Amino acid sequence: MMWKSFAILFLGMTPVLVKAVVPINDTNWLNHPEVRQIRSLYAAINVDQKAGTLKPESRACVLYDGAVEITGTTYKDHRRVIRKYTITAGTGDSMGTVEYYYDSRGVPRFTYKTNNAYNGTKKQDRIYFNTSGIHLYTNHRQEGVGYPQGGLDDVVRNPAAHYAQLCEESILSNRV
Repeated sequence: MMWKSFAILFLGMTPVLVKAVVPINDTNWLNHPEVRQIRSLYAAINVDQKAGTLKPESRACVLYDGAVEITGTTYKDHRRVIRKYTITAGTGDSMGTVEYYYDSRGVPRFTYKTNNAYNGTKKQDRIYFNTSGIHLYTNHRQEGVGYPQGGLDDVVRNPAAHYAQLCEESILSNRV
């Protein structure tokens, strides 16, 4: 009798829908819900930057006896949280730009990197992070023969500290 009551109770329950998490891949990345959310954040930060509601601070320097030129800019919101951090670095044979985007808590959410080399190589990376700052997906494109690995970081978790050390040669020591 007890089992019969349990079965009736169980069958009478409203089913709970569980949303399946679909992994991001090369086919669905552009329209994946998590990527779309991050793209909205990216767009909002760029609108705020253009509207002047994010306060920029920049510095430029020359490193390695003139071999590397680097410029960094942070963009802070009204609470002084860095929402965007850009770096442009170049040598005699290549140039790279990276834009790091952060949510209102300062968690990295998106990185956009471009690199161009004298030999015609062009690289582009879009790197997505979840709400905890954990890597979700990287979309990588390359034209040309390529060049040795190196360049700017895929993620900067502490942009204030990174920016403070931008003109120290050790910041690029593993990349140049």
